[in-house]
Amino acid sequence: MLKIQISAILVILLSLMSCKNIVTRYDTFVHKSYVRKDFSSESIALGNHEVFYYDNKRKDAPVVLFVHGFGGDGKLSWIEQAKTFSKDYRVIIPDILWFGRSKSKDAPELQTQINAMAALIKSLEIERLHLVGISYGGFISLGLAQELNEKLASLTIVDSPGVHFSDEEQKAFIDKIGVDHIADAFIPKNSEEVERMFSFAFRKPPKLPKFIRTQTLGVYLSQNPEEQRSLLLNLPQNRKAFEHLNIKTPTLILWGEDDEIFLVKDAKELQKQLNAELIVIPKAGHGLPSEKPKAFNEALNSFIQRIEMESNAIKK
Repeated sequence: MLKIQISAILVILLSLMSCKNIVTRYDTFVHKSYVRKDFSSESIALGNHEVFYYDNKRKDAPVVLFVHGFGGDGKLSWIEQAKTFSKDYRVIIPDILWFGRSKSKDAPELQTQINAMAALIKSLEIERLHLVGISYGGFISLGLAQELNEKLASLTIVDSPGVHFSDEEQKAFIDKIGVDHIADAFIPKNSEEVERMFSFAFRKPPKLPKFIRTQTLGVYLSQNPEEQRSLLLNLPQNRKAFEHLNIKTPTLILWGEDDEIFLVKDAKELQKQLNAELIVIPKAGHGLPSEKPKAFNEALNSFIQRIEMESNAIKK
């Protein structure tokens, strides 16, 4: 989900400095924060796909690839993780298709997303990686894990239930927030709907003025709405594909205790299915990586470090 981290002070300062689009200026600020951390931004043609991504290209370091979900783009979703993990890892953060600057001529389906990420990994000649996916990006990551085989060092799923999300749960959710279809919740069309999306994506949603929400819609949330709607319509059709997952790699599940979209009980069911570790982080909602970045980063880094130590011990 979208992680907007605009402080009240920043909003006031930018308002005084210029009447131009504040969210556009903030987006530039986030991009420059990546550049300061030695990330380069790249766009690569992969068959029918064009994938945009950030890569710090750290040599001889374990690779961590972060896959974002609905709302925003890669750099905005994982800004707190880029700061922390770029110190010790090669960090790759793509925009998934039809979000940010990535696009495709293929049908907007989950398998298309999986194919694009697999093509990116192959193109970058990555032989071993730690894969992290949140929400819709978790579905992509579960599908991708089936195809990576020996390349996958570990898998981390964040607030994403796989098959363990029933039609009844979805109906209860859309009834609760007052929409007719799940797509109406995640593809806002005006500032009020942006505010509604923030209300269920975060335990403590940011209180942004209407003009900031309108600019947020224009910059981050209004591109490719038809393709994004198709992605959500397609998702239930993939439920059977997640019933018999054959993932043998070490797997961690991270979950916000107060997630309103996918419940903790879904996390526990996924944990059993994947024989995974589960860490539920208190006082956090669906936007866990940005709401509780310290706790999230510590849990993820500890998991990856343990995998790396075990791998190095085997090599010796």
